[in-house]
Amino acid sequence: MSCCWTSRPSLATVITGLLFASSALAKCECGYAVKDKGIYTDAFEADFLHQSNIGNDDNWEISKYSIPFTPYTMKYETENVIPNPLNGSSPNGGDPGLQLVVHGPTPQGSPVRTAELITKRTDMYYGSYRAAIKYTREPGTCGSMFWWKNATKEIDIELLSYEDIASSTTSPIHFVLHAKDSNPNKTPQVPFHPSDGYHEYRFDWSPGKVSFYTDGKHVTDITQGVPDVPGRILLNHWSHGDPGWTRGPPVRDATMTVAYVKAYFNVSSEGSVSKSRCVDPSAKDAICQVPDQSGPVSPDRDTVFLTTSTGSTPQPSSPVTTPPKANQVSPDATCGGDKGYTCLGSEKGDCCSSHGWW
Repeated sequence: MSCCWTSRPSLATVITGLLFASSALAKCECGYAVKDKGIYTDAFEADFLHQSNIGNDDNWEISKYSIPFTPYTMKYETENVIPNPLNGSSPNGGDPGLQLVVHGPTPQGSPVRTAELITKRTDMYYGSYRAAIKYTREPGTCGSMFWWKNATKEIDIELLSYEDIASSTTSPIHFVLHAKDSNPNKTPQVPFHPSDGYHEYRFDWSPGKVSFYTDGKHVTDITQGVPDVPGRILLNHWSHGDPGWTRGPPVRDATMTVAYVKAYFNVSSEGSVSKSRCVDPSAKDAICQVPDQSGPVSPDRDTVFLTTSTGSTPQPSSPVTTPPKANQVSPDATCGGDKGYTCLGSEKGDCCSSHGWW
């Protein structure tokens, strides 16, 4: 499980002047092309390597709530999500990026102090979702990047810090889908240590299948329990001391650091772009090619972002069906106007009103 988002009344607004959902007027106006996957309408990108302040953007919320567990209650706190930009500093120092801290040690009877943030956007549908993360090796925590709608519609990438064993040449990674009647999952080994540097963790979600990747390489697929509704993205780092899962809690502070989040996705099952936004699909840069990561992520080298920061919260695209060819038989009883449908030969009838309806 990716503990533990449910609908909650108390969330503090956070982050980030460099995080944005795209509603391009020129570049990428017709979408974002992911190799072998297709074209997606929207983008959502966060460059945490260059984020230095909190509270200037409406795109993220930091969680603030407690969950009773045995043997330890978890307590998500806003102060445990700490920006630490390149050439900057934070109270913890350490790796650059957004730090999600699980504090330790935790006295018996006290809650484990944990960290979580969640997108305000709730319309994130089929697409390609990526995060560059350096995990902790401090035993006793779980770090997650996941998509969530509710407890029976969830796509998880999870790592357990106690499984990152220095003497091993590989590490397990947990890919899990939470569905109504089952939790389909796979736990392959990856040829690196999640704590040795920043690695890109990715899932591509399409109807009936979720494909998982690390550092741009395909790892495995899950085809059972695949969700079919829009939701949101979360990052969290937590522990509840359960000997069957996280173990711990950690005996000292444990930090998971996020360099970036990138998402290229549709906001509807149709995945169409409004023609008011996509004026000419053949124009230069009208469709942006999303580059695949190749190998570990280096914070010292520039990472490609396709959207630009405006200091505001852009609106998602409005999915409107691409105009059909003129005189196409109407499938929905509309005709003429922008759509160009004809009712002649339609099962809905063969005449239209002046308002576009038969």
